[in-house]
Amino acid sequence: MKRLFFALWPDETTREQIDSLNQQLDGAGRKLIPQNLHVTLVFLGNVEDDIANAVERLAAEIRAAPLELVFDELDYWKRPRVICLTCRRQPDRVYDLVNQLTRMVKGFPIRLDQRPFRAHITLSRKAQQRPDFVFEPIHFTAQDFALVQSVSTEHGVRYRVLARWPLKG
Repeated sequence: MKRLFFALWPDETTREQIDSLNQQLDGAGRKLIPQNLHVTLVFLGNVEDDIANAVERLAAEIRAAPLELVFDELDYWKRPRVICLTCRRQPDRVYDLVNQLTRMVKGFPIRLDQRPFRAHITLSRKAQQRPDFVFEPIHFTAQDFALVQSVSTEHGVRYRVLARWPLKG
């Protein structure tokens, strides 16, 4: 069984910008390691290997255009106690990609999140409040999307990209 999700995976330059901002947030809970920073598109949860293989094959058929997200807000989500980067405006293209992925997995025994999609990058967990911090927006251009596995290690959770597919419209 694997714990999986589809995500937008930042390039190294974008990842460094996000991590740099995150390191400036004092007292903001337990920060994610830079290698784990991403935008979750669709969370699949724990799935059997045969379902994981089928989902991976079907994902190759997704057709969506490259997209740009502008992360221009810091948000605090009280219930999960996380601080994340969010976008004031999300492009229609990201909804198109999320909707295609959601429709693709509907026939599988996967329990999907019913909340409306909101692009975000979790920066820290176990936070107490939103930091009062002004920053320059971070432009995240996605040229592909990925299937990612959450792996528990002795050093904490690590995210491993299993496969990537280009966004080419």
